[in-house]
Amino acid sequence: MKPALLISGDRANITTLSLDLEKKELSVAANYPAPKDSSWIDLTFSTGNVDRLVGLSEDLIEGQLYTFQIDHDRKTFKITSQQPTLGAPAHFITLHDKSALALSTYLGQSLALYPISITDEAGLILKDTPRTEVLVEFPYKSVGHGPNLDRQRQCHPHQVLEDSRGLLYVPDLGADRVWIFRRDQMKLELGGWLQCPAGTGSRHAVFSPDEKTMYVIGELSHKVVAFDLSTVPAEDIQPIDGFAPHVIPPSVHSDHQYMMDASEIRLHPKIPNVLYVTNRWERHIAEREPHLENVPKELQPGDAIAIILLSKNGREVESVKWVWTNLDTIRGVTLSDDGKYAAAVGQEGGGIEVYEIGGERGDEWTLVASLKEGLEIGIKHVIWL
Repeated sequence: MKPALLISGDRANITTLSLDLEKKELSVAANYPAPKDSSWIDLTFSTGNVDRLVGLSEDLIEGQLYTFQIDHDRKTFKITSQQPTLGAPAHFITLHDKSALALSTYLGQSLALYPISITDEAGLILKDTPRTEVLVEFPYKSVGHGPNLDRQRQCHPHQVLEDSRGLLYVPDLGADRVWIFRRDQMKLELGGWLQCPAGTGSRHAVFSPDEKTMYVIGELSHKVVAFDLSTVPAEDIQPIDGFAPHVIPPSVHSDHQYMMDASEIRLHPKIPNVLYVTNRWERHIAEREPHLENVPKELQPGDAIAIILLSKNGREVESVKWVWTNLDTIRGVTLSDDGKYAAAVGQEGGGIEVYEIGGERGDEWTLVASLKEGLEIGIKHVIWL
């Protein structure tokens, strides 16, 4: 049976996992030596039991973007092409027209386009030709930093998305913006930006299914902000008034919340108007800031995932609830294509958990399988195969 999931991160191996829902069991299918800190991987396509994928190595100095294939029958792993980056690559996508990969670099402060070729025999391959790379001006340049002195001293592009018109959107943690780029083949031009509140730390975003709204999670503010996209591309587009749900559970003291980060945001693929947002570092508050008072000695078993139910138009928040996991420092969460299951991983411990998603609104999560024993820590990313 072909493995169901793949996990990766700041660890020695990329690991494939088998999932038996009847027995409610996860097991390791294979481990493959991985490039350093493989914090983001995407499946491009499959042929039988051979998967072709793209990954990045989040090295702080240079970092790599690479393609590879896994033959699950033979248990072989082969890198098929690779290219350097400006440093600490964070996220990539394959453009809709299959002409290039778009990559955001966290420390390189750039958005880059890497030309690709796709054939039946080789799959997706990075071309050995020059890439396009653009940098944006740091909006806090005159004062030297944003509201968060430690995290906002330069631009930090963290993700890239593409809409159906071919516009590229880049959430920037350092700039408190989502940059919008026009693309003409391999040429990029800044077309404007979505302006998040100061100190948001724009990390990741998702489109509503009709692409009329974008939801952005602030890693530093722990809030989701929403934008009306009807006027893009344009400069200084402001958030929708009154939309700012807080994703940290209220059980965490307000004076302690700044030691936590929000991480991933997802939309349910089938059920409308429900968002899922992961939290991290709840178990490490006292460790990260020893001088804090009244930090609970009895800790939650893991971090919480916020479930945000929206109004029919997706522009108002109806309610927020939380599901507590056994995962320590959630970096990655992904939903199956049919929306029936969610897989989440813990960077500092807890391994991987798979939840069944139920309820009419997709707000009932039930743990169905987990695996911790035998897995290295450092898991940052998980995908369904």
